[in-house]
Amino acid sequence: MRPPEAGTHADRLRRRCGLDGNDLRRKVDRTQWRVGLLLLLIFLVAAPIACAHVVSSVHTAGVRAERYEAATRHRVDATVVGVTPLESGREVNVVWTGADGAPHTGRYTSWRATAVGEHRVLWTGPRHTLGEMGPRKHARTIGDDVSAGAAVLAVTGLPMLTVYLVFRWGCDRRRYRQWDDEWADFDRRSRST
Repeated sequence: MRPPEAGTHADRLRRRCGLDGNDLRRKVDRTQWRVGLLLLLIFLVAAPIACAHVVSSVHTAGVRAERYEAATRHRVDATVVGVTPLESGREVNVVWTGADGAPHTGRYTSWRATAVGEHRVLWTGPRHTLGEMGPRKHARTIGDDVSAGAAVLAVTGLPMLTVYLVFRWGCDRRRYRQWDDEWADFDRRSRST
């Protein structure tokens, strides 16, 4: 069996899109197709512009956060000296020796099971704030960029899709009414002959 030729697929797609001189296509069919094409073109113009603007802003903010956190967060090897259970998580008290050789104490909230005497790698930020998360990684910035781009595409495309579906619903109702009228007319003519 021979595979169908590419021209056959292209011709079928052309006819499916309504780009033919078929006399059976009604005005409502052509109008629906034109509105759908117009909405698609608007989406193809507006979405990339909006996506580029938003992703650029998100990327710039992410790179700025990466640089800030890399400059202000420092790794410390801390020893757990106390654990207080909370409703959700645990408050952990730790001690560590700073870069200047001075001892420091601090506390942070953790979800991990922690025991007194345990050694933890933590990150300290401005004013000795503690956390288990290190400086922001570039992979997170890229993930935020992708998420923002997908959100912009959805926010741009869903309203246009909704408009098209509502318009199509109206066209379908009009089409069904025309079919009913034509069948009734056909029935009247067949009875009169």
